[in-house]
Amino acid sequence: MKVIKRNGDIVAFNKDKIFIVLEKVHKEMAFKNEAVLVEMLDHIMNKIYARKKENINIEDIQDIVFKTLCDFGYFCQAQKFERYRTKRSEARLKETDSLFKRIEGILENGDRENSNKNSTLPSVARDLISGEYFRFNVEKSIGKELYEAHRRKTIHWHDSDVEKELTNCCLINIEDMLDHGTRITNTDVETPKSVGTAMNIAMQIMASVSSQQYGGNSIPNFNEVFAKYAKKNFVKNFNDYFEFLYEKPYDDTLELDSANEELKAKYSKVFEKVIKKTAKEIYDACQLFEYQTNSILGSASQTPFSTITFNVPTSWESEQIILAYLKVRQTGLGALKIPAIFPKLSYIVVDGYNLKEGDKYFYITKEVSKCIAHTYYPDILFYSKEDYDAGKYYARMGCRSRVNHEYQENGKYQQYGRFNFGVITLNLPQIALESLRHRDDDKVETFMKLLEEKKHLMKMGILKRYENVRKLKAKQAPILFQYGAIARLNPEETVEKILKTDRASVSYGFLGIDDCVRILTDDKENISKPNGKALGLRIMQEIRKQADEIKKETGLPVSVYGTPAEASIATFFNIDKQNYSDVMPEWLDKRGYYTNSFHFSSELPIDAFDKIDTEAPFIPYCNGGNIMYVENGGKTYNSDAILELMRYAHDKGIEYFAVNTISDVCFECGYTGEISYDEKTAKYKCPQCGNEEGMKMKIQRRCCGYISNYNITHALEGRMKEIKNRAIHVK
Repeated sequence: MKVIKRNGDIVAFNKDKIFIVLEKVHKEMAFKNEAVLVEMLDHIMNKIYARKKENINIEDIQDIVFKTLCDFGYFCQAQKFERYRTKRSEARLKETDSLFKRIEGILENGDRENSNKNSTLPSVARDLISGEYFRFNVEKSIGKELYEAHRRKTIHWHDSDVEKELTNCCLINIEDMLDHGTRITNTDVETPKSVGTAMNIAMQIMASVSSQQYGGNSIPNFNEVFAKYAKKNFVKNFNDYFEFLYEKPYDDTLELDSANEELKAKYSKVFEKVIKKTAKEIYDACQLFEYQTNSILGSASQTPFSTITFNVPTSWESEQIILAYLKVRQTGLGALKIPAIFPKLSYIVVDGYNLKEGDKYFYITKEVSKCIAHTYYPDILFYSKEDYDAGKYYARMGCRSRVNHEYQENGKYQQYGRFNFGVITLNLPQIALESLRHRDDDKVETFMKLLEEKKHLMKMGILKRYENVRKLKAKQAPILFQYGAIARLNPEETVEKILKTDRASVSYGFLGIDDCVRILTDDKENISKPNGKALGLRIMQEIRKQADEIKKETGLPVSVYGTPAEASIATFFNIDKQNYSDVMPEWLDKRGYYTNSFHFSSELPIDAFDKIDTEAPFIPYCNGGNIMYVENGGKTYNSDAILELMRYAHDKGIEYFAVNTISDVCFECGYTGEISYDEKTAKYKCPQCGNEEGMKMKIQRRCCGYISNYNITHALEGRMKEIKNRAIHVK
């Protein structure tokens, strides 16, 4: 027999569920004895089987339960049961009504949860409405306990607006896909023969990957991967010019390579023209990649969240790709020359190769610093020369997600084909507020005890992430698991075996460490002070300890993630303000949001070097993702200061470093500098001419990982406050 649920799903009949209902009634208002439970269950089963039907509606089962209670003379219990049914029915109607109100709100006013989505576009609104359906059903996909914790914002179940079986972010194995071919939608793709075609295909791959997962995707070693295709351009161009000049095919034994000094000396005229043409083709390929990235809308009706990472070059072509892309980014898009926000650019820095004067490629790092000063990017990844030479270096997935650096296959560190399958974030400030309610003398110890108790919830969430994804078949996300972006599995194979290795990751996220320190010390301490830092690190160590224990207990690749929390710094705070208004500190209530991950409170003044010193000790604990920022304000000329900060961050053990430089432009009057945000009008206003039209200005801000065009879209109110309140660190 099957049961037809209210949503139309058909599931196997289970009489134990009826017995559980009877037990609950018995606990609320006792029957004569427990033996009656068995008698009533038998009576109910006889009634159900007497219907002689293959399927039965859930409402019909409940009607039989109600009538059975009456038949046995338990009228008060029957009345209580019926009231419970009515209450649940009203709650379901209320939830449905709430869903439709949210949908109407999206259609009428748009949505500000994701600042890279322009919700005024019908296609984006359609995607947001689809997301509300998945949010509405999230309780069914994660269970009541996790859902209740998510609803109360004790935790945040990330990406509840997408299919639960999907994976999150990844490092695309672009080298293998280009070298050995792949399949994009219905098209088989062979190895390209030029850098332009290779980058074109790569962009199509990134768009396809984005449609089959919900997080960001990343191409590691961008310059080195595409240098081999630029070398094909060099060879073709040399052959063409040689034949044109000498009226015969190239027949010398010298290898056609841009690094061949003998070739350069012997055929200098040809070599010079070939270098010039190949450099132009590299620039054109990078420009095409940039335009394609920012003109494609993925399945989520937004530009694919993408990152490309430059590593240490080993050829002229590889150097040119980095330099060309930096030039493309600084040139900007369209007639107004607005810098692109995707892909995010990252640049690997290694002492001995490109960190300081005397390093062979430091000249490229200087160009990187100029690009940062005008466009925010690239962000900087630091590796030791020892690790880099061993191949132990990695790009980040999405905006900051970090892979396990120790994982190897066949004795080699794996820089490609890595992925994350979900994040659960713990609301640390809520635990701090809860500890204030306990009125204990030692608030810190109360907090630590409450934090320890949250381990079971985070473990449950991580296991649920695994359960939701493990049955995903390769054919359901073919570009990822069948055609090489992550793996090349058979169509019917599931991803389960990969999920239990460190090739993958699942994230224990957190936010608000500095907020906790300030809450627990009546705002007398923060993580920039010795005692505050000690407390912050104690909290950080407990989180890492829990994550490591969960990894050992479950066999899953659990790691600690410093959550970016684009919307959660506002949504967490708003719910906590409702539930903890009696103990919420005045400074926090007035501020109106929480702080990302382990970061120092962004509104408090601090020098850039002191901020690096403050946050550096937290970095090693965040093995699943971290980044460290300093705010440079509108100092676009400050590229030398950026180089100095880079070296200091490297020496202090920062893994991933970024400098935020504001370079707003008003196209009405030509003003350049910082254009301020007016919370009352929810608009940016030019200080020179008063222009408030978003389409007539360039406003770019780093929300928390990626850059957004805030003249077009906005984040939630709390995040907009946080961005406006950020202190400038570079003096």
